[in-house]
Amino acid sequence: MRSTRVEVKLLVSDGHIGGKVMTKGAILLGLIVILTVSAPGAFSARQAQPSSDPVSDEEYEIYSSVIKQQYIQNNTKQVIVEERTFRYDFSIDNDEPWRDKPKKGLTIDQSAIEDYEAKNGQKWLLNKTSFKLPVKVSLITDLDLKAIFHGHWGELEWIDFYRKYPDSRGFVMVSRIGFNTAHTQALMYVGSRCGPGCGDLHFLLLEKSGAVWSTKKELRKKDFG
Repeated sequence: MRSTRVEVKLLVSDGHIGGKVMTKGAILLGLIVILTVSAPGAFSARQAQPSSDPVSDEEYEIYSSVIKQQYIQNNTKQVIVEERTFRYDFSIDNDEPWRDKPKKGLTIDQSAIEDYEAKNGQKWLLNKTSFKLPVKVSLITDLDLKAIFHGHWGELEWIDFYRKYPDSRGFVMVSRIGFNTAHTQALMYVGSRCGPGCGDLHFLLLEKSGAVWSTKKELRKKDFG
């Protein structure tokens, strides 16, 4: 790219190529040709916008199934989901449930663990249209949470929350989902906050039978309160 920029400066300042005087139109055309040849795809790269959700359809399928099972009741009208995925550690010792001594008849595939750890090294934005739930889905952003709670989860803050989301039962949080290589086993966190001392966290091991994902084992559970 440095050589390209030097050549462009020469064209503009001297107006010569190979000793011949060039018109402004010819100089401009030369610029376009040089840039296109030197950096193929540069113009299209600038115009390109992210077109795919990094969170897979299979993950949204599991999110929807787990949220429906855990947090939707007959009178539920709306589900609020935190916009960014999360990774929660149950203790200051960086507790990792899959490192426990395996239960009888329970084996966690190492490739599922590695995929979970790799995906949850950072937070990812979710897409509300990808959830398939029988009620309205809304996402709550970090800015929304800061504006309501200011880092405090007290009663007054929750009153403000339910004024803004009167049809909800708090909000739900999910991690990215780690799959084993065969996509028959998965690991994930799911949790909720619903008021002072109200909420839960679950670390789940899921297995796929046919085309259906179901919870094989709840490896960890924590209740707020």
